[in-house]
Amino acid sequence: MADLLRHRLESLGMWWRASLTVRVVSLVMAAGVVAMLAAGTVIVSQVRSQLFEREVTTAVDLFEASRSNAQTTFDAMGSPTVGEIQDEANAIVQAQYDPIRAVMGAAMMRAPDQSESALPILEPYTQSSVAIRDLISPELRTAIPNSEGIHWQSVALPNSSGGTSPGIVVGAPLNVQGAGTYEYYVAYSFEQQEGTVRLVTGILTAGAVVLVFLLALIAWLVVGMVLRPVQEASRNAQRLADGAFDARMVVRGDDELAHLAESFNQMAESISDQVGRLERMSAVQQEFVSAVSHELRSPVTTIRMAGQLIYDKRADLPPALRRSAELQHGQLINLDTMLSDLLEISRFDAGAMVLATEQADLAKLVHTVVESQEPLAESNGVAVHIRSEGDVTASVEPRRVERIIRNLVVNALEHAECRPVLIRIVGGNNAVSVEVSDHGVGLTDEQASHVFDRFWRADTSRVRKSGGTGLGLTIAREDAMLHGGRLQCSGTLGVGSTFLLTLPREPRMKIVSPVALRVAAEQEDWDKLDDPELDDGHVAQAEDAEGAGIEAAELEAPEGGETERGKNGSRPEEDDHA
Repeated sequence: MADLLRHRLESLGMWWRASLTVRVVSLVMAAGVVAMLAAGTVIVSQVRSQLFEREVTTAVDLFEASRSNAQTTFDAMGSPTVGEIQDEANAIVQAQYDPIRAVMGAAMMRAPDQSESALPILEPYTQSSVAIRDLISPELRTAIPNSEGIHWQSVALPNSSGGTSPGIVVGAPLNVQGAGTYEYYVAYSFEQQEGTVRLVTGILTAGAVVLVFLLALIAWLVVGMVLRPVQEASRNAQRLADGAFDARMVVRGDDELAHLAESFNQMAESISDQVGRLERMSAVQQEFVSAVSHELRSPVTTIRMAGQLIYDKRADLPPALRRSAELQHGQLINLDTMLSDLLEISRFDAGAMVLATEQADLAKLVHTVVESQEPLAESNGVAVHIRSEGDVTASVEPRRVERIIRNLVVNALEHAECRPVLIRIVGGNNAVSVEVSDHGVGLTDEQASHVFDRFWRADTSRVRKSGGTGLGLTIAREDAMLHGGRLQCSGTLGVGSTFLLTLPREPRMKIVSPVALRVAAEQEDWDKLDDPELDDGHVAQAEDAEGAGIEAAELEAPEGGETERGKNGSRPEEDDHA
């Protein structure tokens, strides 16, 4: 029962949050109910008060007439006997019972502290359903003998239905000749007036209920009229978001809602024009990049082949020409890499990428990349440490994943400042993460937000040993997104930076990264990285900054892995990094 009630409340809550019409109508009804309750309470209270005051005045006037007649009767008796006084008193009391006129009975009670010369009579009272003597309070009896005026009090009188009705008991002193002073009381019923109040209350309640429902109906109609253009604008906005740039609203009238429709149509027209212009510019740009890259491929290949021949014969050249041949060879490699990157970017922009996935061990890919970059690690004096946790196999395209890891490793080696680089491969339930961390120059938050932008570099004045086109990390992120994964970056300036690659075990499946994004240099104890029990293998750094006496621990090549190196220890031509 509790679960059902909670489910119903949750459903009502969702309905309330999802519908503006429901909220507005509910608030109008609530406000109407509160207003009607307040107004009805005030009206009924005023009606009851005014009616009560009027009836009290009427009852007091009737009582005053009755008491005057009784006093005149007793004063005119001359020298009556006790029996005559008793008979007259009984007659006066019995005459004060007339339910049609709401007179419910009377009583005469001897006042205290009478003189001994008076002839007391029996205290008469009306024999009716109203026990009037029981309704007279001690306070009323105390007030009457000490005053010549009329006093009254509110009482509850029994009625014919077995309940009680409001009423009053009015009293005043009465001098009975020969018998002394008596207290004269008469009870008056307000049952008819109470019925009138109930009738007014019922009419007001029924009217309030009808009015509240009318308010709710009017609010529903008004809200529907106002929200209809808003809902139409929402639907058209969704169509615009889905690419239907011909979505327009129908303009009706010349009011605020019509102005809303006109403004929306103007916005849609502007968006359509801007998107069309951007699409044309993008198409021209993509065609230009693709055409230039393709057209330059053949001459650059020819120039590189010629440059390679010169580079291979550099030993026969004079020193100045030998240095020029070496510079030319390096720049030709960079130019070839840039053309490859531009072609790759143009394919991403055109949406022409298709994955060719297979089951691969990401730890083996990491080992392959680290081995291929061993010369760069040694020249920079950086030790690379690799740790693997859990099942690190996933269905990926190895070439693309290896390219991502190569970019991350090369960037870490370039910015490690002769300190270690840590690579962690962690397998989770539905994803595998590769974390590449350095303890070097680091990144600011501003730099981290731009690190994947095209042709962006954190420090343009820094001389890189491995070249770079400024497109490597952009391509790496596109490769990660193509797998349905993500590539993230975090860093602290002067401490280090961390790149986190998370790939699904199967392309496009929903993932939860087994590793949280962090700045590993702030958390890891880098002095303990040399523990061989923690590493899958590592490349030792040089003993000194000049590279003298290099001692490198050999990495056991992973089974099936190949080491890629350019000629004469140069970086592979496919290296892509920022």
